Amino acid sequence: MNSKKMISIVKESDGKDGEGRALIKVMDRPTFILKTREGDNRAVSPSQRNGNKKESDTHSSILTKSIDPRTVLLPPPEMTGCIKFMDENMQLCDNPLEYLLDQQDFLVVGCIGTQGAGKSTIMSLLTSNYVSNLFPVQGLSQHESGINCTTGIDFYITRNRVIYLDTQPILSGSVIDYSLCYDQKKNTSDFVINETNLELQSLQFLAFLYSVCHVIIFVQDWFVDPNLIRFLQAAEMLKPSSTTTMDQDYVEYYPHILFLHNKAEVQDFMPNNLEMMKDFYNKSFASSRLLIHSGLDMSSNTTENHLNLFLIPLITQDNEYTFHDDEKQLIDKLKKKIHGVTRNTMTPSNLTEKNWYHYVSKVVEAIKKSHLSSEYGRLMP
Repeated sequence: MNSKKMISIVKESDGKDGEGRALIKVMDRPTFILKTREGDNRAVSPSQRNGNKKESDTHSSILTKSIDPRTVLLPPPEMTGCIKFMDENMQLCDNPLEYLLDQQDFLVVGCIGTQGAGKSTIMSLLTSNYVSNLFPVQGLSQHESGINCTTGIDFYITRNRVIYLDTQPILSGSVIDYSLCYDQKKNTSDFVINETNLELQSLQFLAFLYSVCHVIIFVQDWFVDPNLIRFLQAAEMLKPSSTTTMDQDYVEYYPHILFLHNKAEVQDFMPNNLEMMKDFYNKSFASSRLLIHSGLDMSSNTTENHLNLFLIPLITQDNEYTFHDDEKQLIDKLKKKIHGVTRNTMTPSNLTEKNWYHYVSKVVEAIKKSHLSSEYGRLMP
């Protein structure tokens, strides 16, 4: 009796439309509500938790490998002495490359002058905080025999990323003696007269410094030599073009040049003599594109329209003159002035230290292949 009723009920439910049947089935299904026990954390299976942990560990290990402070902040080897940057034949050396970094905040300071003017002494004084007597200076025996202490260009970079380049003396007679004694082979650009080769080689070294240095220190040991001034102007004319783009807004690069008078006497510091020297340099370089008004002078202020003229007194055991600063104070002032000078870009794009080295190699090749230098040598008397 009961079984028949149950069957009839089922038949009645089967006789209803599809919507009612679906509604009955949905209402008859139980609803489960899951709630986690630990705050907002999702309830995941142990395998999922382990999988997420592995992914996070892998991601963190990748970050650790990509940003490793030991590799990023690893300093370059500290230099304990100067090394050869370029030999007397303008062949670039590879050793300085291991001391250069991939960063753009650096300063290049070059030094030129005649033999015995005190170039290496000035460079050693500027780097005395790091190594004493860094660049070799001329002794008595070398002075008597006329041998150069510096051949080619010597290189040193400080921890503050200042590159110092000490160059062999310009117009040095010992270069002629060396070529005559050892009968060096001449290049295709060399000439028969040794004096012509000597002057052309010195001009090429100076034109090279014009292209790769931010500051050039021109050292003299007496008042003014007009022949050396003409030498500076000729090297500016032979400087290779630094324009490597068709952008008309880019201006060709020229460095700051500092006229430094070494071994100055007392009368050289007199105001009348200083004004006379300033007037001479202003008139001589009136049409020059070299930066001669950068504020590299003996004044305490940093006005950039001052002529780049600096005097270093003759270093003696007892300095009894007190109307000017002593040698140490002047060197410290000169160092601060040089480090604070405006660093103009040498190329349209900013160079790193290593890119600067590769740029140097291109400048050397441009100077060696320059037709202007060979034509200038042919017109020399």
